Formats: sequence, C-alpha cells, structure tokens
Amino acid sequence: MTRLGLYGKLICITNDIDQPTAVLAFADQLRLRTRVARDGSWFALIVFGLVVLIATFFYRSPGLSAHSPGCHAATNGFYCTVRFVSDGPFGAGLGTPSLSQNVSPWATTYWTISIFVAICAIVAFYRLRARASGVSGQIWPFACVGTAALALAVASRGWVTIDLPGDFWIRGTQALLVIAVALGVLAAIERRWSFLLFVVGFLGLAILSTLYNVSNLFSRLGIGANWNGRDQGLPNLILPGVYLIVGGVVFWLVGRRTQHAAKSA
Repeated sequence: MTRLGLYGKLICITNDIDQPTAVLAFADQLRLRTRVARDGSWFALIVFGLVVLIATFFYRSPGLSAHSPGCHAATNGFYCTVRFVSDGPFGAGLGTPSLSQNVSPWATTYWTISIFVAICAIVAFYRLRARASGVSGQIWPFACVGTAALALAVASRGWVTIDLPGDFWIRGTQALLVIAVALGVLAAIERRWSFLLFVVGFLGLAILSTLYNVSNLFSRLGIGANWNGRDQGLPNLILPGVYLIVGGVVFWLVGRRTQHAAKSA
C-alpha cells in the first residue's frame, strides 16, 4: 500500500465520521416500519372481544322451572337437585359443572369452537399480512400455546383438580383465562410494553370476572341496576369484551398513525 493510498483512506474515514449515527437512525426507522408492518395485535383483540360479547347469549336463561333439567315438581312449587350438567361433545370445562340458572349447558361447546376459530383467524391474518408486506414473524407459539390451553381447559370438564376458590367454577367464565394466556404469548411475540400492559389489565379483568359478580360493582356505581336474576352474569362478560374491542380499535389507530409517521420520515 502506498503512502498516498493510506492517506486517502484516512481522509475518507475522517470525512464520514457521522455515518454511524445515520446508519443507526436508519436501522431504528427500519425496525419501526417492520414492527408496524407485521403487527396484528389489534385484530386479535377485536376478534377475541367479539367472541366474549357473543358468549353473553349463553349466559342469559329464562330461569329454572319444574321442567328444567334436575328439577322436579312439588306441592309448593318445584325443587332442584345440584348435579353436573352439560350438553354437546365438550362437557362443561369452560362453563359450569353444576346446575345454574345463568350459564347454558352449551357454553363450553360455544367457547371451544369460537376460541379455536378465533385462533385460526388470527394466525391466518398474520400470514396474509406477512405475505402482503414481505415481513414475516413467528406466530406458531401463539397458536400452539393457545390451542393447548384450550384443550387443557376442555379436558378438565370442570373437575376441581387443584386448590382453587370455589367461585372459580360457579360463573363459568374460565374461558377468559384461556384467552388471557393466548394474548400473553402474543404480547411476548410482539415485544411491546404497551400491549403487554394491556394484556395484564385484561388478565386482571378475567380473574375479577371469574371470582366476583361484576354486576354488584356496577350497581354500586349506579350503572345497570336492573342486572339481576337471569341477567346477573352478563357484566362479567360485557366488561372484558368491551375492554378488548376498545383496546383493539385504539391499537389500530395508533398503528395507523405510526405507519404514516414512519413513511413520512
């Protein structure tokens, strides 16, 4: 190497001393565009929110009568014996294993089919989004863990196998915890603190809806004072369902705004 050649290389390095900063800025911008291009968390929130809200049709019954399963006519009316009830091929693992005037015996069948279809729809959305944008990510952990959690809940058939509070099985809202597990895995895939905190909030709502009558909380706030009797269990699903849908819309709007900002940068 000649002295002139070495001098030219040193001058070149000295003149481009700001190049690493520009490269890092470009890498950050490219990372942001990639994350926005593959993000489908908002779609998952909306889909699961719709699944939860539609489930309210299975948590409102006309009440018990002498002709209800497990009930018998008596001289002063009728009486019912507590027994395990379920309709459909999936048992009562995601509903309630005992006779209830609020939870339909078909609740587990609905949850099983709807959650599985929701998982498939979300995976398909991520695949289509990856094909359209050219940016792919690993979505299989979400599908595998979500399906495994669903299968485990269905296989339990409402059996109390560990020391859990008795209220855990009464309201038949265990499916919310299955959804929370699936969203938790999706949050780990997305690697966003905002989405992770949102999922933690939903987990709190899922535990609350499983262990407590949310209608009591609404009544204390003067909201929906008529939710009682056959409608008492509806707020336990309406609150987390609306939470998911509103969150999905907000994340979609934020994603759109971030996408426009990344393109204009």
